[in-house]
Amino acid sequence: MLYDGGCELCRMSAEAVRLFDNSGKIDLLDFNDDGVRAGFPDLTMPALLEELHVVNDSGCVWRGARAINEVLRQQRGVRGLLAYLWYLPGFAWLADRQYKRIAASRGRGRAGESPSPDTACSL
Repeated sequence: MLYDGGCELCRMSAEAVRLFDNSGKIDLLDFNDDGVRAGFPDLTMPALLEELHVVNDSGCVWRGARAINEVLRQQRGVRGLLAYLWYLPGFAWLADRQYKRIAASRGRGRAGESPSPDTACSL
């Protein structure tokens, strides 16, 4: 899972995923690290700043709310069952809309711009 380590909300979300993950399959990678970005040359900085990205071992990429669904799909037991919410009529649309609303409130500067301490997203 590629997240923005320069964003407080994103760091908190990544920590929540770390605590929630019972699969041991989710690696949390801060895309602000040049070495991390080098491992995903097809993902541009503007795209990474726009939405959360999950990439599996085969190179399949999921973005935004669908990326969250993919994290859920990897979980064992009851936690994995939460992924099936996306099959309920209207849920995927609602999840995507809510994800975009929250992501838009992150308070970052222009795409690709490094945040300053006073403009970095906060809660």
